[in-house]
Amino acid sequence: MEKDFGQEFNLPTPQPGEIWELNRWVRSPLLFSKQEQQQLYSEAARRFLEGKSPSRYVTIVNEPEPPLDPEAEWQVVSVMLMSPETNFVSDVDLFIPQEISGVGQDLLAQTWHILPMLTCNLLQPVGRRLSREIYDLLMTVGDYYLGLVDAAPSPPEIEALGLKIASISSSQQPEIQAFHRQEQAWSDVLLVPLAAARAYLKRMKLMDSVLNEAIQISRNLSVETKSAEDCQI
Repeated sequence: MEKDFGQEFNLPTPQPGEIWELNRWVRSPLLFSKQEQQQLYSEAARRFLEGKSPSRYVTIVNEPEPPLDPEAEWQVVSVMLMSPETNFVSDVDLFIPQEISGVGQDLLAQTWHILPMLTCNLLQPVGRRLSREIYDLLMTVGDYYLGLVDAAPSPPEIEALGLKIASISSSQQPEIQAFHRQEQAWSDVLLVPLAAARAYLKRMKLMDSVLNEAIQISRNLSVETKSAEDCQI
């Protein structure tokens, strides 16, 4: 569901390693009709927004970026998706027990799935902030998956921090690949409002540019008219 973007929200600034619950009432500068929502959001995303699937959480990857526009409120933050479906542990989906997360349930950290989102669609911080060691480990696992580092943490290193990892590659498991596709579809919850904000701000800048050009043309015409009148005198 979408909420009027004019409402005020006073949330603490998200910090790396914090776990936040996501808002089902997404905010966006563009309000979509029911038909548009059907077209823009996947079925998995719509089920979440309609309250038909469990609460979802993310881990904050970095502090929010500056607003998309200095005069706008729309801030972006990068997050790592966390899933309550903990039966899909793989080499890139790490099991985090509730004793560590403090959320009240076990979670699956999708180290391969880091996305930007609007901070206004974070609902509230929950549980415990992950330790620096666990945060760094999750980021390194994800970086290795993306080919950004040469080595991943070993299973003993991961298990020493209380997490669990599967030794078999996710690319070799059809059920894991299907889970990843499902999660990518679900991520419309985060990506559609962000795309709407960027499109809205781009449109506003274009309108400002057109307006400024029209004003300049009007001024030039006024000067030319005044000059012509002076010549006639």
